[in-house]
Amino acid sequence: MHLDNITIKNFRNFENFTINFTKEFQTIIGENNIGKSNLFWAIRLVFDKNLSYNSRKLQEKDIHGFEKIDFNTNILISIELKGENLSSFPNLHTIKSSDETVRITYVFAHRTKFAPTTKIYEKAEIKDFQWKLFGSGNSTDFDNIIAQNNEISLKELEGINLFFVSDFRNINTEIFGNSKSMLSLYCQSREDTEKELEKVKSILTTSSEKINDLEFIPKIEEEIKTKNKEIAGKHFSFPVSIGVLTDYDAEVWNQLKLFYNPKGGQNLPMYILGLGQKNLLYLSLFLSRLVNEQDDNEINILLIEEPEAHLHPQLQKMLFSNLSNTLNTQVFMSSHSTHIASDCNFKNLNIIFNTLENKVKSFSPFVEKSDDKIVNRNQLLLKRYLDATRSELFFASSVILVEGVAEQFIIPAIAKQKFGVDLTEYNISVIPIHSRYFDPFLELFQDGKLEIIVCAIIDGDKKEIKKTEEYTTAVKNAKSFEIKNRIEVFNGNETLEIDLFPDYETNKEILKTCFDNLVHKQSYENLVKAVTTNADNWATELITRIDGTIKKGRFAQELSLQIDKDFKIPSYLKDAIDFIFKHNNITV
Repeated sequence: MHLDNITIKNFRNFENFTINFTKEFQTIIGENNIGKSNLFWAIRLVFDKNLSYNSRKLQEKDIHGFEKIDFNTNILISIELKGENLSSFPNLHTIKSSDETVRITYVFAHRTKFAPTTKIYEKAEIKDFQWKLFGSGNSTDFDNIIAQNNEISLKELEGINLFFVSDFRNINTEIFGNSKSMLSLYCQSREDTEKELEKVKSILTTSSEKINDLEFIPKIEEEIKTKNKEIAGKHFSFPVSIGVLTDYDAEVWNQLKLFYNPKGGQNLPMYILGLGQKNLLYLSLFLSRLVNEQDDNEINILLIEEPEAHLHPQLQKMLFSNLSNTLNTQVFMSSHSTHIASDCNFKNLNIIFNTLENKVKSFSPFVEKSDDKIVNRNQLLLKRYLDATRSELFFASSVILVEGVAEQFIIPAIAKQKFGVDLTEYNISVIPIHSRYFDPFLELFQDGKLEIIVCAIIDGDKKEIKKTEEYTTAVKNAKSFEIKNRIEVFNGNETLEIDLFPDYETNKEILKTCFDNLVHKQSYENLVKAVTTNADNWATELITRIDGTIKKGRFAQELSLQIDKDFKIPSYLKDAIDFIFKHNNITV
């Protein structure tokens, strides 16, 4: 069985939120403070047996919108598990919703909602709120769940194991050195741990007896006893002894330590390793223990917060690959890494985002399978496009889609130098698709999907337009995806460079400076000569030198350094920037 979907109502930044999963590895991504940690906490409120009763009792700050509470205030977290082998989990039969699903719902509400009472409450206070778990049913409506009244206890969730790996870990103490350290827990989880324990104890006992027989050990012990009596007196002092080995089995494994071993026989302390390496080691022990303890008749759910911390891109991808191969465990990993977002199994990618109405929603771009060949082709194309740079769009509040690297350099420079707006500060990303084929990208942002502000800036290429057409096919197709006040396509006349320098006089000094700085002074002089006798050749001569002699990317880099507040831009770029500014409440 696997966690199939979660509905969260009125909890923290989730007003009415639903997210769907598949049974495979899940990646949860989104911008900062969008609710990834809140989602994990919601799952823990339902399943985590290590949480105390009071940890599940929420506070006023956990109410969505920080609203003032009343008697009808409530929080609801409903989780549905799905699988074809429900008969393998007889303990879950009391909470099953169908032959293939079970549902567990956490509810936090005023105590009067759970049972009738003669006590009169003058006002609603958080101290009078309670949490309860309810099982089965198909409804996520608070009143229906209360009316159904199928209250359950955590004992009825035996067989559902939740493991949580926080991003705030003290790696130096959690790897080894105590009974709950990863090394100790791993050793205890091994199949032959009892036999191995006896062998270790036998050797330790022999060595400890030799140490305990050293002549100065009894003297140390006696000095401690004497000082204890002096401080506490005969009545309050207590007997102590000194020894190397404890009689408690779990403590034996605590004696083991991990070392960094760069050369044979050279054991160095772990603290000299970087945090990234220690993070990998911690997760290696954790997953090894999980494999040892797995049971086909149990459900394992693993939550991992941002495991990419302190890891360079190649290690991030390697870690992701290994985590995604974890057997008998459904792994949920939150991440800010564009490298992980771009390199994952996309059908398990889950994006959390804010809509224009400031509602938190989720979208999984590759979950749905389609019989439509065009839809499948678009998904395949999109997967190939999404490298570490373009997957940035999944973390943005707004997106400007452009054709290539030239626009990627120039658009942010125009916003910054001409209008004084740093797009990055507003989490607006300029994403090059290296193509005129915008359809797969614009499809991502349709209603019911990733509902954020998007504009697409496309070359007009007017020479390619048929006499009976208004736009090129690329522009026409892109415009078919427009949504009023949310997605808009802006097209130029020619290519970007020609639109920025439509004639010899427009932005003349900046163009000359670019050629000079790129050590193509002679090329600029030749350009001027070529158009002196025939001004109609301007566009052809200009693009020949920018695209052929200098190359567009290099020219765009230099141009982005030269743009200033007096730089003239074509109307379609002004309209595109105004659109983005308007819908992100940016005033200039």
